[in-house]
Amino acid sequence: MTDIKSIQRLLVVQTVYEQTLNKNREDIKVEELFSDIIKQSSYKDKLKKSNLNFAKELYIGLKNNNAEIDKKLLSSLNNKNKVKTMDKLLLSIFKVAIFELIFQENISKKIVISEYLMIANRFFEDSEIGLLNGVLDNLQKFPDKK
Repeated sequence: MTDIKSIQRLLVVQTVYEQTLNKNREDIKVEELFSDIIKQSSYKDKLKKSNLNFAKELYIGLKNNNAEIDKKLLSSLNNKNKVKTMDKLLLSIFKVAIFELIFQENISKKIVISEYLMIANRFFEDSEIGLLNGVLDNLQKFPDKK
């Protein structure tokens, strides 16, 4: 994962994940959240010259559309209770990916799916990756926009 946008996607996923684990972090400015994660990351040198505008756009868009994203995710799962037991990191990946698929119209849906599958591949086994792929693929085919 070397492309700056790919790393910024991972940064947003990590930020959302951190906030699910630590509710005290929800009121902290996004720049501070990003900075804290970048300091501890292996990709800090790659982001030195980045203004992180893409990551901020994703994060703010996700926060502003969280209820709609949750509805999309629930409607995309056969087992609605799966969300309650889903790994928090996988849930974070789903949320950011769904935001980008549904609300960002200036990028190829296939690229978006590929990017989030690469992120998931860093952390999960085939069954979780398959679930992510299936849900995102269905959403891109039948987006039922906003």
